[in-house]
Amino acid sequence: MRSPLTLYGVLVRGGGGQLSEQAGTDISSQVERLPAAIPQPEHSEYRVQARRWLAAAGPDSALPQRMVVTRGYVRLLAAGVWGADESWRADVRELVVGLRPTEEQDASGEQLALVAIGMALLLQEANLHGGAGPDQIARSAWELVQEWVAYAEESDITAELVTSTQLHARVATGSEVQAVVELAMAAADDPRAEIIAALETEGYHAEYMEGVWVIDGDFRTPLRAAARAATLIASPCVVLARNTKKSTVLLWRDTVLAMAESTVPRWRIYRIVPPTTPQSKFGGGDGLPTTRDIHPLAPAPEQVRTLAEQAGVTLPMLLAALR
Repeated sequence: MRSPLTLYGVLVRGGGGQLSEQAGTDISSQVERLPAAIPQPEHSEYRVQARRWLAAAGPDSALPQRMVVTRGYVRLLAAGVWGADESWRADVRELVVGLRPTEEQDASGEQLALVAIGMALLLQEANLHGGAGPDQIARSAWELVQEWVAYAEESDITAELVTSTQLHARVATGSEVQAVVELAMAAADDPRAEIIAALETEGYHAEYMEGVWVIDGDFRTPLRAAARAATLIASPCVVLARNTKKSTVLLWRDTVLAMAESTVPRWRIYRIVPPTTPQSKFGGGDGLPTTRDIHPLAPAPEQVRTLAEQAGVTLPMLLAALR
């Protein structure tokens, strides 16, 4: 007997709790019939079906069909059919980007709500300024849909949300989606809002003051916090990280990074060549990386003065904050 997938391409629940055959290939009907609870042995078949939906929701498909497929993915994620498999991220990214309004089209509320919900799902366990696979997928989607996320209305979002108590369920809550909408709105007014949000996700309080990213927190090692922040912010940047006992300054542009600590009043200059990052350079637990390029704080060496000048930072004020 052929699988219901190969016979009709339709998956529905039979009365006995198993997949049964149902005539018809209308995707909207298939999505409407999706059960909230799906037995684990059937998860792989539902993932196959989702991929078939995705193939039918390409750029040339009608917008209503793309929206229906997005709803189908949202429901299957809520049912937990992907388990710990992260392959859904690339699919949802494709769907979210495909829901962008065109210049000729007036966006509907439900369309924008689905974009915002999809973006909230992509940002779960992901960071817009990280380097891991989920981070890069979320970032690539965000760059294309951010302006539209900002217009999603709470009432439309609420109408599209799903809940679940299933094992491995992945759902976006109303507060998560609203946070993404607020981030999109803030980023439209201030591009630094994305970085601040990313740093806050790391547990840091961040402010941008006169060219310097000031990071405060109860972290044990300001150097590691500064290195993590600099990696998220990316070159070029100037970071001052401090706790109640000590502080660290990093000035980074291209392949040159200068570092100084309040407890070690010296400038230490390093080369940062990809794939090395400040975080990988200073994230170890074996003390400071070695360098022969060491100078007193004042007078600052030419490399440090150049980095400060390029960043528009007043070096004496930065040193005063370090001390």
